[in-house]
Amino acid sequence: MKKRFFFFFGVMISLGVISSLAVAQRQRDAVVVGCPLPLNYSYGQNGLRGLTLAAEEINAKGGISLQGKKYPIRLEVLDTEDLNPKVSEKAVMEKLRTLLTEKTPDVLIGGPCLSEYGLAAMDVVAEHDVVHLVSTGCITAQWDKKKFASDPQKYRNSFRISGSVAWYISEARDLLKFLKDDYGFRKMFILNQDSLMCRDAAALVREIVVRDGWEIVGHESVPTETADFTKYLKKCKSSGAQLLFLWYYSPNSAHLFEQWRSMEIPALPLGFVEAAEDAGFWEKTNGKCAYSVVTLSEAGVTLSDVTSRSRPFFKAYNKRWGVPPRSLASVASYEAIYLLKDSVERAGGLKPDVLIPAMEKTDLPVVRGRMRFDKRHQCVFGYDPQTAILGNWVQWQNGQRVTIWPPAARTGEVKIPPFLQWFWLQKRILLNPNK
Repeated sequence: MKKRFFFFFGVMISLGVISSLAVAQRQRDAVVVGCPLPLNYSYGQNGLRGLTLAAEEINAKGGISLQGKKYPIRLEVLDTEDLNPKVSEKAVMEKLRTLLTEKTPDVLIGGPCLSEYGLAAMDVVAEHDVVHLVSTGCITAQWDKKKFASDPQKYRNSFRISGSVAWYISEARDLLKFLKDDYGFRKMFILNQDSLMCRDAAALVREIVVRDGWEIVGHESVPTETADFTKYLKKCKSSGAQLLFLWYYSPNSAHLFEQWRSMEIPALPLGFVEAAEDAGFWEKTNGKCAYSVVTLSEAGVTLSDVTSRSRPFFKAYNKRWGVPPRSLASVASYEAIYLLKDSVERAGGLKPDVLIPAMEKTDLPVVRGRMRFDKRHQCVFGYDPQTAILGNWVQWQNGQRVTIWPPAARTGEVKIPPFLQWFWLQKRILLNPNK
């Protein structure tokens, strides 16, 4: 009798589970996107704005087509706080697991942004078998070259469209070669924040630019909390550097430019500097950021015609948020939603087993160029917007961010600060060799 009861009870439970799943399938009312983002930090805010704009545009046209019906996109946003140095990796991973279990998103798009935590998130994503589009930060070269490469099957759910420090340094190398060949720069001082991603960048720079004929005349790693850069700038000045290469994401870097200009350091600042990306940075530094060259990471962040989608995106973003796109994650997160729509509609479903192969075959025109993935699920970067994604190096000129690199996105020429005496002396000698 007991056996019959337990058998009957087990059958009823099984039928209940099946019935619940069927009801859940019938009652789907949206494609749910989990968005893990550090909301108190600019990159998280950039990402959320890009995601929201794209979701609103797609929803206004009915949503994502799936099995004969259209579903709106619903964003479930999680504040990871992962750029807060007081928040541990364990805490961020617990937050991510809570998002996955309580909100049960169909996919994840966003961060974590901090590279160290982004790498750890790949294991959580694998555990929960959910597709994750990294669109906000986590640009360490270790993401694809080490972590993904170590077990492509385990990490197959992860795709990265936010970029890689390996490409950004390669892009910087070409820009530096251009400055060396066309403007006569030769001596470099490196200043980087003491963090994984920034140390990676500095190491890559040291490795490649010496081969291109650059002389490294100094190198300092700076603690994240540093606000007074005077001693480092003095070292740069005494070294005879002509170019100050920077890789720095702390907001304190705003002080760096103010001090650089006040001290009239005769070295052109160039690199990745989080604070200098913002369209309001000119006012924040009272114009002392003038002539500095920084990467905004993404074509389309400044008004341009890299593709037919670049200018409409810029205008739509500006209208929606009342400010221009800022930098990293603004465009990539926007594109990620369109990538999701494209992949789901080609795959005909949201399960990883059908969605992953569809994403691997992506060939999609986007704001930055053309979206495709390599074998390690890194989106392909390059200089031809017909075949790859483009970056965006700008120089601060007269209160504006003017794109100077890559050539296909260029909207202005490089300008040299008046206090770079070595440059103007060199130019005078070249123009008047007999004087």
